[in-house]
Amino acid sequence: MFDVKVLGAIDIINSNNAKGVLSSQMKIKDVLNLYKIDKTVNRDVSYLRIPKIVRYIENENTNTGIFFPAFVFSFRGDPLPYYRDEFELQIPSNEKLIVIDGQHRIKALEKYVETIEEDSQKELFLNSSVTVQIYFGLSINDEKRLFADINSNAKRVSMSLITKFDSRDILNVLVTELYNVSDALQVAKIDFEKSRLVRPSNDYFATSMRLKGLISLILFGKKTLNKKDLDILKDQYDDIISFLNRLFEELFNVLPANPGDVLSSILGHYGTQQALGYYIHNSIIINNKDMIGWVSNWEEDIEQLGAIDWTLNNPSWKKFLSITRKNTPYEYFVINEFAADQIYEIIKKDLY
Repeated sequence: MFDVKVLGAIDIINSNNAKGVLSSQMKIKDVLNLYKIDKTVNRDVSYLRIPKIVRYIENENTNTGIFFPAFVFSFRGDPLPYYRDEFELQIPSNEKLIVIDGQHRIKALEKYVETIEEDSQKELFLNSSVTVQIYFGLSINDEKRLFADINSNAKRVSMSLITKFDSRDILNVLVTELYNVSDALQVAKIDFEKSRLVRPSNDYFATSMRLKGLISLILFGKKTLNKKDLDILKDQYDDIISFLNRLFEELFNVLPANPGDVLSSILGHYGTQQALGYYIHNSIIINNKDMIGWVSNWEEDIEQLGAIDWTLNNPSWKKFLSITRKNTPYEYFVINEFAADQIYEIIKKDLY
């Protein structure tokens, strides 16, 4: 195989001529050919994370494309013999770049490439460029420290902010626009800034990320959507926005006032909200092969939810409640979200 060309000069780190870093661009195919994961430096790959990244990569044909942070590598050899014209590093195909940060993105790239059927499309994708940082002169301990620094100091962006600003995900767009037109959701209060709500002082019904999950459950009966589901949302976007606006108006009309107040009801807990999602989906949603529909007179099924006692005094909920922050002014009952299936069964039993 040919040498891989990486353009750029190596910057010295902290006046230490033995250590440096090169920031540049590499083609995806070159990254996939040269990378190596050293388990003594990096953590084990969590393959449960790969499908979500693959779904994100599937949106690479949008106007904004995809965004990946820089892939961070360590080159364990002496780079000087491989430099040409002082600005072109030619890495032999038998050398390897040790992955410091980005192993899950790399595995997702490999997985996505496997799904591309057309040779021309695959070649185009493989020749796309990604940003890389390549370190030189690092010891194994240096690599371990760099890995630890990256993963301990990196700050995740609030998923609710992502819901608000990432327009590449049609569900993000839908949630934001729905909130803007829905008086019911605005009264119930949805937080678009935080990833979690600090109870019991915060009485918002949910974060935008939680609302996104609830809408997925209502429409598709699952929290994670595939490309076909997202295409359905795009095709029926206006109808679905209109339907959800009416749905939440009817829902919050029959639920207790201030449903996010966990001191008075169980509705502020995501486990309960998931159970509501299951009930609504199974009661009124019609999933055909290529579209979503809803039964006529669905309002009657929503109205039935008003007959349920959602307060903490209802003995049906007792087994799901556990006290947190006990013996403090902030003591309150919580419900584990894994109780959603059992709560749904109680809802069905009470209503049917």
